[in-house]
This record gives sequence, structure tokens and C-alpha cells, in this order.
Amino acid sequence: MISIIIPTRNESHVIIDTLCHLQTLRKNNICEVILVDGSSSDDTVDIAKRYVNHILIVEPSRSRQQNIGASIAKGDILLFLHADTFISNEQLIELNKMSLKVKWGFFKLMFTNQKIKYRILSYFINARSMIRNYATGDQAIFVNKELFNKIRGFPKLMLMEDLGFCSILKNYYPPLIVDSKVITSSRRWEKNGFIGTIVKMRILRFLYSLGVDTKFLEKNY
Repeated sequence: MISIIIPTRNESHVIIDTLCHLQTLRKNNICEVILVDGSSSDDTVDIAKRYVNHILIVEPSRSRQQNIGASIAKGDILLFLHADTFISNEQLIELNKMSLKVKWGFFKLMFTNQKIKYRILSYFINARSMIRNYATGDQAIFVNKELFNKIRGFPKLMLMEDLGFCSILKNYYPPLIVDSKVITSSRRWEKNGFIGTIVKMRILRFLYSLGVDTKFLEKNY
């Protein structure tokens, strides 16, 4: 079984699309869904409660939310899914079939916006992931629960916890990079500007590589 762990905070406008199609797999025990909410001020929890196995409410911190969700997970594979990322039933079924062999990995991605600039962006994100063996959280990172426990989960970072997580994992095993694509929202780029968002993310990652405190990075995210 796959434990899908979804950290949320004020995601009432997208969470139903992420959860609805998972219900058949839940009923057939192919997956369980654990939503860990970071004290939302909207209706995220009320909307989600009939579509998940467990809801936990904690202080907002994505690394902490994901670690707490993992602590109650029953699945052999833990899959960390952002609230605005869509993964298909077929992808989950295939991953479940491989569960005894999987150590860790992630999917390639595409954006909801299919304009050419977003296709180019997803191409370079996927190429970078294949070359450097790491993923961002939008790529639905998954890991064997035993390995997750061995490395004590996500590092306690306020931002870039996904990069830190992958950096630790690839010291143990190379990732399984699934060729099929999850679909992630392009809302951040649409809201804040395409070029500006790319530049901002590159600056934040550069500062992270220099060891800048992730509390500072999170405030400027």
C-alpha cells in the first residue's frame, strides 16, 4: 500500500481536485491519504475530511507536516504530494506494483498551463532532475518507509526541505525517476510573473547552497 501524505495550508480552492479521483484506490486499499494541515484559515480541512483517511492539524512547516504524516503512515511506500499536484490512479497503481523494489524516486512533471514557455520550463526541470538526481516537491517524491525512518525523515528546514531530503537519500541509493508526468499547478508563475519567479527561485536556491538560514529564505519565498 502507498501512503499519500499531503501537507496543506489554505488550499481550499484546489484540494478537492487533488483528492476526488483517489477514492477508488482508497476503498481498495491501494492507498491511504493523510492530510497534514498547517493551521489553515480557510475551509481546507472541512472540504478534505470526507476524502482522506486521516487529518492532522499542526503549526505550519512543510518538513514537519510531512514528517508527522509519515509517522502514522501504514504503507510500505510514502508518497509526498503537494496539494496542487495531480497524480493519476494509473501512476499510483504502477508504483504500488513496484513497492517491494522501490527505495526512493520521483516523477517527471508538466504544468497545468500548456503554453510553450511552460513546456520549455518543465523540460529543463525534468532534465535537471535526471542529471542531478534530485527533485522538487512538485514531482511527487516517494520513498520506502524503512529508508525514510533510517534517515529520520525530512531535514528540519523552513524551505528547500525537498532538496535537502533528496541530497540525503541519494547518498544511499540512486533515485527511480518515473518517466510519466504528474501535473502541477503553474499558479505561482502566473501570479508572480514567469521570468520573475524563475529568477527568484534561482536566487533562493543559490542562497540555500551558501548555507543561508532557511527561515530567512522562507520569509522571502
